[in-house]
Amino acid sequence: MTSLNEDIFDSKPEQAFLRWYHRVFSIKEIENSVALKWVFGAAILSHFIAFNSWFGNKATTVDAFNAGKYFCWPYFQSCGEFLFLRTLPEGYSQPFLYMVLFGTLLLAVYLMHKRDWVLAHLALMPSFIWHTLGTFVITGAFSGNYEYYLFILTFILLFLPHKEFFLKLVLVLFYFLAGSLKIHEGWVLGTYFSALKTGLPLFPDWSIPLWTNLVIFMEIVGAWFLFSKNWALQRLAIFFFVVFHLYSGLLVGFRYPVTVLPTLFILFGPFYQYTRVPLNKKAIAGWLLVAVLFPLQFISNIIPGDEKLTLEGNKYGLYMFEANHQCISNVTVTGSDNVINRSRKESESARSRCDPYKYLLQIQQQCKVAEKLGASIEWTFDHSINGGPFLRIVDEKKVCALEYKAFAHNEWIKTEKDSPEIIGYPVENQYR
Repeated sequence: MTSLNEDIFDSKPEQAFLRWYHRVFSIKEIENSVALKWVFGAAILSHFIAFNSWFGNKATTVDAFNAGKYFCWPYFQSCGEFLFLRTLPEGYSQPFLYMVLFGTLLLAVYLMHKRDWVLAHLALMPSFIWHTLGTFVITGAFSGNYEYYLFILTFILLFLPHKEFFLKLVLVLFYFLAGSLKIHEGWVLGTYFSALKTGLPLFPDWSIPLWTNLVIFMEIVGAWFLFSKNWALQRLAIFFFVVFHLYSGLLVGFRYPVTVLPTLFILFGPFYQYTRVPLNKKAIAGWLLVAVLFPLQFISNIIPGDEKLTLEGNKYGLYMFEANHQCISNVTVTGSDNVINRSRKESESARSRCDPYKYLLQIQQQCKVAEKLGASIEWTFDHSINGGPFLRIVDEKKVCALEYKAFAHNEWIKTEKDSPEIIGYPVENQYR
């Protein structure tokens, strides 16, 4: 016998849709889990923090394209042609978009309070979609690790069954993968930090290798103790990573800790309970996501050469501040009348990735004008990692003819095996 409420629920198309939505996106898991409800709130907070940093950024505006200052992913190098937003002082379509998204996030909070998890789920969806487009499609300027974390964690929360298990597993895998890329002299020897004027905050230089190798060990091995049934080991692991993220804020600011720490604390802190490994059909999507993380992380290892030097494939996986970069880019434009115009760019911040592709994209935005005027453009690019010598990894006479391969080695970028010329040695730089 069917209740009156169920009859009404089935008789209205919109209610039928909500019931379907509830089933397809496993909303019941959120309704039945205190931890997932809190993670939902953490996702809302993280999107707000992300959009706060994007709000006035011109990277997603048509003005960036017109000024030749846009940046695209290597797999979508024509992204600038699809930009349409404008921000102040040129326009207000971008601020309008973010205020609409802010409104949907506020609505999601209200619906959480009302315990209407289907509509709260729907209210979070616009922010997730725009964050995905901004991170992976319309610009490459926002491709930080915290954006990857936010995308994957929210994707699991919104779309996958067995949400709590895969959120936990992916968080631990984030540590494991981040630790694997730190197996490089920049972290093993600690030269990333010892090459900085300020060193490692709060610690003397002699202790840097001890702390950096402790981080590598805890990310590759210790993170798995977050799953431990042993109370002491599990609590020791969560304590370490909470302190680690709070300490990392001294260097990276709020974005990374706000994206990771609340979800980590919710899933492995006071609300922690052992979650069985799902091995049914509903878990296939989650396991596929886990499987995809590994080839994405190691694309850069498949491409010949030291990824820290060439930066090829570097941004497809987690990359953190795995090396201390310094670079010098020299561009020479020779006009048809043999008038020479030289420009030089030097990086100062250790956080600058010194990606040759980024510099190439900016230079090639001048090519259409140069070709019309009968000018030629030459380019040299010198790169130093972890305080080592500047190596001339690019020395090209015809920059406008160069093409960049997104998933393979570009022959015009020299690797360490090509014995690039040593140009000089860097001074200590700054983390900023």
